[in-house]
Amino acid sequence: MSRYVRGVMAWLRRNLGAVLRFCATIVALGWAGEHLRAAWGSTPMPGLVAGPAQWALALGAGAAALLLLSSVSAAGVVALGLVPRAGALAFGLAWTRLWFVSYLYRYIPGKLVLIAERVRMGRAFGIGATPSVLLVVWESGLLLAGAAVFAALGYAGVPLPADAPLTQGQAVLAAVVCLVGLLLFPQELRWAARRFPSLAARLPGLVLEVPVGAQLALVGANAVCWGLLGLCFALTARLFDNPAPVSALPLAVWFVVSYVVGQVSSVTPAGLGVREAVLVAALADVAAPPVVLAWAVANRLLLAAVELVLLLLSLTIRLPERVAAPEATG
Repeated sequence: MSRYVRGVMAWLRRNLGAVLRFCATIVALGWAGEHLRAAWGSTPMPGLVAGPAQWALALGAGAAALLLLSSVSAAGVVALGLVPRAGALAFGLAWTRLWFVSYLYRYIPGKLVLIAERVRMGRAFGIGATPSVLLVVWESGLLLAGAAVFAALGYAGVPLPADAPLTQGQAVLAAVVCLVGLLLFPQELRWAARRFPSLAARLPGLVLEVPVGAQLALVGANAVCWGLLGLCFALTARLFDNPAPVSALPLAVWFVVSYVVGQVSSVTPAGLGVREAVLVAALADVAAPPVVLAWAVANRLLLAAVELVLLLLSLTIRLPERVAAPEATG
């Protein structure tokens, strides 16, 4: 065996984890890209009529939504006391890289790879494995609660079809249930730590502390993120030659509902196919199914392009040197 081959083998052994993550990413993106290509190719496309200004608005709304999501994630870490508050701004910038890199792995079902990547990169910020996992769970709850709040508010201004999956009262009830469940999550962790000391000993950092006011503020910020994502979808629809003017609010509300259904179902990576099916059914009275599918596929491609650009930009941000984790509270 030549020296060159031995050197390559040694490098592979040292970087096996990075190589496997890269391969998993390529496979996931290839699968997602093929799904989108097939959907796009089978869809009778309405004509594109938008100029540069309309494209800039749609791309800007998507970029603003993703950047705000990463900022809300960083704010949650600060609120939990997992990093020192003194350098919150510098931390938020560095966290952008972690968020976008790990967010890419949502295309792999089950969130296992996403969680593994958050745990791996979280070590650079002094965040242990258990808090990193709990943080992903808690952030998912914040996102769901924010979506429920946005949908409940949006339902009040949207004419509902006769076969709507939820009434306005049920939408409000769902938002209340999500909020209560989220606010009880830290208390449930504390109860588990007291009730099962052996579990708490095996999982240091099991208890997360965050004020109720901070949680509600984060839910509100997530609702704004959902509003921007819904606006991005509505602006994407405006890029096409629509047969009649379409109000932005119904498009935004149903986009949020479809997104949540796709994420909660976990049947396909990032809700591929599920989100589009919900949108086609919900907007049947607004536009023909092929047109709605064209909007959904175009919006997914637009957001994917924005995400890729932001991900590449985030890679220029240096992660901090590994720091010691702050003392756990609770």
